[in-house]
Amino acid sequence: MAHPNAEILRRIDEAQASGDLEALFANFTEDIKGHVMGRNSLAGDFEGKEKMQEVFGRFMSAMGDYSFENHAYLADDEHGVALQTSKAQRGGKTLELQEAFICHFRGGKVSEMWYVPLDQAAFDAWVG
Repeated sequence: MAHPNAEILRRIDEAQASGDLEALFANFTEDIKGHVMGRNSLAGDFEGKEKMQEVFGRFMSAMGDYSFENHAYLADDEHGVALQTSKAQRGGKTLELQEAFICHFRGGKVSEMWYVPLDQAAFDAWVG
């Protein structure tokens, strides 16, 4: 049986895949802290659900036609990791990435999250 926090990660992905942004963001604390790695227009640290929604919108716009498939959800009482392969397409080009989402949990929600593409240079070049 999966840890309850692994199920939170699964719910986030299911909501994103179905386009249910309300359900997606319901899984984050109001004071969520987020971190996007690299040297790109999305890189940096942010705080708050409203800011997370804004960064998520910018991410989706930058990626183009974006899809993903998860390999694993790993979690304990405080930490979680979602591992996935994503594909972005735009202008006749395709970017395929291995990605990790590293999370902290508080009160049954994600309270901090790091987005880590394993090919940082390719992500940076794609996003600009």
